[in-house]
Amino acid sequence: MEHGKSTARVLSAAKELDLSVKILEMPSSTRTANDAAQACGCIAAQIIKSIIVINTDTNALALFLVSGSNNIDLIKTSNALSANLTMAKPTDVKNRTGFAIGGVSPLGHLSKLETYFDPTLLQYNEVWASAGKPNTVFKCDFNELIRSISAKCLPISCFIERN
Repeated sequence: MEHGKSTARVLSAAKELDLSVKILEMPSSTRTANDAAQACGCIAAQIIKSIIVINTDTNALALFLVSGSNNIDLIKTSNALSANLTMAKPTDVKNRTGFAIGGVSPLGHLSKLETYFDPTLLQYNEVWASAGKPNTVFKCDFNELIRSISAKCLPISCFIERN
């Protein structure tokens, strides 16, 4: 498979971090957690949603790795981090991470982002994440991933179960 720039950045970052990943290009979109779960043959909770938020006080972006079965609660997360957080605009996400929404990977951003994760993901040995495009994914060991990118755990109260 020939990789585009975004996917090549993910592969390069994984190699630098000594994280074993194999990127798969799916025949259909994996843009949503349910689409990705169906394509990957797993449950939605094993899909990592990479959500980019912006701290409106500092203009800094942050990455949240959220289980596909959950959504982020921005009010509780803002309180937990003592920050004013809001969802980043699609243009900010693309320009500052190098990824378009629907293809944001936990790896390979244009610059280092403070990264947090949903503790729901800890119950799964293997998880799936975007590899830079809406139809590319990779499977990895979640503990290895969070260790390699220095992600910090947030309280479960920062997340809302998706119906």
